[in-house]
Amino acid sequence: MRLGKDEWNRWAISVTRVQEDLQSTVNDRAVFAGFKEVVRSNGDWIDAHEGGFFCQFVLRSYIASIALGVRRQLKHRDDSISLMHVLSQMKECAPQLSFEFYLERFPRDPDYVPWQEPTFKLVSEDGRFASERIISGDIEELKKLTSQVEAFVDRTLAHLDPRGFDGNLSVDEIENAVDALDRIACKYICLLTGKGYRSLEATIQFDWKKIFSVPLCKPA
Repeated sequence: MRLGKDEWNRWAISVTRVQEDLQSTVNDRAVFAGFKEVVRSNGDWIDAHEGGFFCQFVLRSYIASIALGVRRQLKHRDDSISLMHVLSQMKECAPQLSFEFYLERFPRDPDYVPWQEPTFKLVSEDGRFASERIISGDIEELKKLTSQVEAFVDRTLAHLDPRGFDGNLSVDEIENAVDALDRIACKYICLLTGKGYRSLEATIQFDWKKIFSVPLCKPA
């Protein structure tokens, strides 16, 4: 694969799509964390009103949704848009990705801070060319942290695999996979678009947990 302006633009468009999709997964995790907090604080009350059945439904739905969100970012096919696909192509082109080429995509602005150098060093060891070792390291970290999630989705959610899923997958493991995706995606979003994020998690500006303090159904 030969790196040029068109290839770079395709990566930038793809990573923006990755951002939009992964943001939903990251935000769902934040909402579920709030839900867990409410359930823990009100366990006796919930049990007294037969709320456990609904809470289990929420848990199952959350696990399925977030696991599928993780799996989408691991798809690596020519016709797929995923973080793994972008990283795999960048790894292939790393020896061609020079800082000079990067400056052509993001010219310096004399009236703004010189952010290009530290941003390029996110994937470069010498500041001159991208490092295949660094990009490979990010790919391997993702594979390590998401392999169980991927197997769980492929064998239980996407298909009823006759082998079943005999792994031990906890909610914490799924959320650790989301953490890794969030962190690594932010790194490459910054590199490819010039827009920096510490996390894709949004800050909710209203008290969404208020609904737990009143009946869900309006009194007749």
